[in-house]
Amino acid sequence: MNENPYGCSLLVYESLAMSEQLTRVQGSDPNHLVAAIGRYAQRSPDEIYVADTLNELLFRIFFILGQHNKDLFIANPVSEPIRRIAELLGLELITFRTRVSSGQFAFDSDKLLDLGAKVVYIQSPHDITGAVAAYKNVVEILNAGVLVIVDEIYSEFTERPIGLLGKEFPNLISIRSFAPWAGLWGIPVSYALMSTDLRERLNAIWPIRHLTAASRIAAGASLDDAQNLMARVRRIRVERGRLYRQLRKLNFVEPLLSQGPFVTCKVTRGTAAKVCDLLKREGILIYDCANSGLPGYIRVSVGTPENTDQLIATMCRISVEI
Repeated sequence: MNENPYGCSLLVYESLAMSEQLTRVQGSDPNHLVAAIGRYAQRSPDEIYVADTLNELLFRIFFILGQHNKDLFIANPVSEPIRRIAELLGLELITFRTRVSSGQFAFDSDKLLDLGAKVVYIQSPHDITGAVAAYKNVVEILNAGVLVIVDEIYSEFTERPIGLLGKEFPNLISIRSFAPWAGLWGIPVSYALMSTDLRERLNAIWPIRHLTAASRIAAGASLDDAQNLMARVRRIRVERGRLYRQLRKLNFVEPLLSQGPFVTCKVTRGTAAKVCDLLKREGILIYDCANSGLPGYIRVSVGTPENTDQLIATMCRISVEI
């Protein structure tokens, strides 16, 4: 499920408890939050658009872009929420293959250009595999003028986010979220780094001032405590490496290198559904990737060191039943 094992900042609880904005029709000026995000992301506030949920943000961006182009090129596997949004907006999803190696996925940029791709959507790290997009391929299609939407809500867990290219390429949109790194899955706050022109078009239809008061307060408090939260992110990244090494020792799964807050494994003995059921019986929930178009794989969230020890001990115990 990819919840942050350390939860949100204590400042979030304190700020929500002390705030009077929750009872007001119009809360604080959202421009203060946008400016704070700008300082955090090192981008101009005019290049930042904020929304509540990730799906809400993607719907709005796809809606604007779909007015001029109904074809959306997207890397396999495609998550179900993206399929639903595309269906609602009448967009045609055109999938393309990727080659995953050493935690990175590459794609044939020349073939995409030959197919006439105008808008390409990529997840980096990918929400299912945890692999990041190859910088070289992304730069190639950006140089060709393709509008690239990079969903990188796990960017804080990577070495080099694709969004860093945004200062050089105005045709790059970087999708971010407070949920993974700040632990705000329950109060979703998402934002996009984009050109000022697209930001103005979005804000003209869905003004940022419509962001909920709780979202503004929680996001602002998280940014105030960003140093502490990023220390937690570093601990998760370290534990991700240990989880990967421990999973490699098991004889029924093959873990993939990941730059997300999870590790995806190929099930080499038994079935993914069987592994999920056995672990659920023991009180441990993991994700069957068949639900996202990748059958035969499971995804395990990175937790605390104690969580890792419990998971590995349980997987060793259930291995005799697989």
